[in-house]
Amino acid sequence: MISASEGAYGRSEASETVVELARLSKAMQARLEAGAPEAAAALAQIILLRYPRHLATYERLIQAAWMLKRWQEGEDWARRLLQADPGNAVAWRSLAFAVEQKGMLTPARSIWRRAFQCHPYDPDIRSGLARTSLNAGEPLQLDDAALASLYLRAGRWSHAVNAYRKLAEAEPKRLDFQVNWMVAAWQQGERREAYQLARRLTQRSRYTLMAWVVLAATGDVDDRALARNPMQSMDPDGEFVQMWLRIPWERPQTPLRITLREAALLVEPEPSEDSSFF
Repeated sequence: MISASEGAYGRSEASETVVELARLSKAMQARLEAGAPEAAAALAQIILLRYPRHLATYERLIQAAWMLKRWQEGEDWARRLLQADPGNAVAWRSLAFAVEQKGMLTPARSIWRRAFQCHPYDPDIRSGLARTSLNAGEPLQLDDAALASLYLRAGRWSHAVNAYRKLAEAEPKRLDFQVNWMVAAWQQGERREAYQLARRLTQRSRYTLMAWVVLAATGDVDDRALARNPMQSMDPDGEFVQMWLRIPWERPQTPLRITLREAALLVEPEPSEDSSFF
């Protein structure tokens, strides 16, 4: 669908313009909502040429691959995104379906369960888990991890802290439990606890975005300096953090210099009488 390795060199300033990263992201989202995933992917290439690790673009490419039924591409992007956001429901859903399409039902069911724990009310995830379960006729049950995710999504931070602390202690290898515990503690005002978790997570994985965000928010000037490059490379204008937290988040404007040909892709196509996609 897209390559982030292509580039354009030797361009003159007259053939370029400057747009905000947020404008490209909004245009990409609009193409997805209009049922035009190929157009969204073309816009994604513009961003990834400048920010190869831009997480919000990864998530939209997963959505585009899902719409196009390109399961392998969805799996590839999902694995990249999960390195930075281990509890991302969109990525787990894509990965689960891709594995299921390969006929690997047992691992697929396990991955669907992970997706369900991240977003228990997503209809595609519920269908996937039911479809790959031996007892598919039984109603899906919310386990402790699924309940914890509902606390997190609702901003019930104290409940989420208690739930994820227990889950992380029981399963210390689950990075998503630790990330969610850390974020909930931060939002609850437990800065010391959040900072300690952030330090541990950044040492364990340099790609976990929210760990860098919390480290910068709760640490000292050295911590903020350390977090600057990872945050800038993965989420320069804070869009992904805002989507993650589901609360208002200050987003600095990020200008991008792009070619006029690339800028032309921002113009929405005129609707046609035959708007069928496939």
